[in-house]
Amino acid sequence: MTLLAAATFLLPLHARSPAEQAQAQTLETARGRVTGQLRLPTSPTRPPVVLLVAAADGSELAAALAAAGVASLRIDPPDSEDTAAQWIALLRNDERFPTVTVFGEDATLSAAVVAARAARADGVVTRAQTSAADAEIARLVAARTTVNSGSTVGDAAAIAAFVRTVPVLGRRGTTAARPATARRSPRHVVLSSIGSVRIGVEWGQPQKRGREIWGSLVRWNEVWMPGADEATTVTTNGPLRIGSLQVPPGDHTLYLLPGAERTLLIVSNDVGQFHTVHDQGRELGRVELTAAPRTDSLEGLTFSIDSHGSAGVLKIAWDTREYSVQISTSEPSLRLAPASPAGPAVR
Repeated sequence: MTLLAAATFLLPLHARSPAEQAQAQTLETARGRVTGQLRLPTSPTRPPVVLLVAAADGSELAAALAAAGVASLRIDPPDSEDTAAQWIALLRNDERFPTVTVFGEDATLSAAVVAARAARADGVVTRAQTSAADAEIARLVAARTTVNSGSTVGDAAAIAAFVRTVPVLGRRGTTAARPATARRSPRHVVLSSIGSVRIGVEWGQPQKRGREIWGSLVRWNEVWMPGADEATTVTTNGPLRIGSLQVPPGDHTLYLLPGAERTLLIVSNDVGQFHTVHDQGRELGRVELTAAPRTDSLEGLTFSIDSHGSAGVLKIAWDTREYSVQISTSEPSLRLAPASPAGPAVR
């Protein structure tokens, strides 16, 4: 059975008058439409935002956060970690919010933390018992804290104090603050499973905009990150083999060394950097990609994951080219035969 993980279409958050303090927010996913409740404070005009994942006292917590100058988006228990991750991407793409923090507790804690890590939330707040998600919490690069004052108002005050100090993730090597303008390269995230190992890829999606891409905008024989703004990041909760490269569980960033005849995928141990930063000394390794032409021209750079049990294929596509590499676990599985190219070899 094949599972194709692809970026979910995110409906934009619409501007509204300051007098409106709450509104329904819609997200279109591959599984259908889901809604949440967005609440904005009267001030400041650019507040930090907290994604409240099925908080038991969600309505009261949202009101207390708004009174403390913090925005919130309250959602019901998500049907998957992927859906929660798409909500985070939606908020990261909204220029009104300088940082995005995720709140989770109880039965939805694990999904909240997994989504926060995969979608590169800036901060994570947990409440009460966290043992069910301790392994995932330990892998977080984002700032994190726990609240448990015993009251909604007390927890809201602690959350508000925390989010005001949360640094923006992925800005090392450029300005520390996220610009207060609309993104030209919106954030996307895909999640899938290879056997028992979960894998996510998060990236900023540059657009073609009539430009020649391969060999021009993306220069041959120069290291290039397939993405924009904050670094393109792959997250796993177990060991994976990407091509011939063994990748340990954790967070890694991806680069390409593109060539007219041969293109390499570079997996780096460096995380938290801007896409223009490349430290060769932090590289985990390089593997060759298989190139194939596309019959159409893809406007936005797109990652996808085809999963086939304990093996799969990671694909990177843009314009008229698609690059791919096999990924697998150490679990017993029928390894995939090399994919047949869609046409003649790319030259």
